[in-house]
Amino acid sequence: MEDSAIMLSYSGERLVGLLVCSVVDDGRTFVSRAARILPGLRGQGVHKMQGKAMDEFVRKTFPKVRRKRLTKQDEKFPFGRKLLQQDTLSCCVEKARLRSHQVHQITGRIYSSALEILPCTKEYLCDVIFARRVAQKLFPDNVIVVEYFPIEPLCSNIDYLMQEHDLYFAVEKCSDGVAPRSISFGVLSPRVSNCVHWSATVYSSVPALYEAHLVHQFRQACEVIEGAFIFSCYQDKRFTNCGRRVFKQLLQMTLDEERSKKTMNLYEIDFP
Repeated sequence: MEDSAIMLSYSGERLVGLLVCSVVDDGRTFVSRAARILPGLRGQGVHKMQGKAMDEFVRKTFPKVRRKRLTKQDEKFPFGRKLLQQDTLSCCVEKARLRSHQVHQITGRIYSSALEILPCTKEYLCDVIFARRVAQKLFPDNVIVVEYFPIEPLCSNIDYLMQEHDLYFAVEKCSDGVAPRSISFGVLSPRVSNCVHWSATVYSSVPALYEAHLVHQFRQACEVIEGAFIFSCYQDKRFTNCGRRVFKQLLQMTLDEERSKKTMNLYEIDFP
């Protein structure tokens, strides 16, 4: 992919590590996305050497880059400023035990005529949601995190993500001339574990809209995915208890408590 780099590390002829990065935000941001080291070589400085080599490559290849961003589950990372923290809620969905009519019955409980979540086109996302007056309210930190990937609200970034992910956007139904107060992003993502994941991220300051988006994303995942899958949602911690109630009472799903203890933390490092 354009504006992506994969760095491989070898010991002799043996592959011992890799590092993946992307350059987004119109060339201003370098995102460290994935790093792997052979278990037997961890703690021996291989990752540090990889990082230095990638930094130097980015400096030479992408001279506009001014900052490095990375997401980690560690809540304390000594080398960067924390920009954002989101809680995680996750469950395993066994489609064999959840019939289609049950999904509609469960999700129908939360909807009212005054609150409806609808699919959103990329054009609407770029033209309306990313308009300055709307984006400033929905994304006060001027950053969106989709599938652990931080981006600014720019159409070019969405184009970039759509090259590697199946993305789904949803927004609440609004009257003409009324600015949306919420948006959610869904990502259909195969993982190394061979189990399909649906990752949803909701942006809103209104609890009722957060609930409606969570249920809508769950319903969409059930309609798109045929077999068992893992459904995860990322949100501001003020909505975590609300989300737990939605999972347990409305969706009637059992949370994976181990996964749901994790947080997504976004860090930034100056990149002169």
